[in-house]
Amino acid sequence: MSRLDWFNDARYGMFIHWGAYSVAGRGEWIANRERIPRDEYVRRYVNHWKAEKYDPRVWAQLAVDAGMKYVVLTTRQ
Repeated sequence: MSRLDWFNDARYGMFIHWGAYSVAGRGEWIANRERIPRDEYVRRYVNHWKAEKYDPRVWAQLAVDAGMKYVVLTTRQ
């Protein structure tokens, strides 16, 4: 079975958006789509993002308990 076949067969997984852009809550392409200048993006989002309440074991267990077959961690400054 190819990786693509496996992924299509798995069907159900968790995507974790982890990074400064998650402060805005509008996706990892916020700076690009909303044309936010770098200094403003840093001031509004990067400076306010903190890696707190980080417990990947809990996240993994949530995925397993829900029957998910994979987890994808996305991150971007």
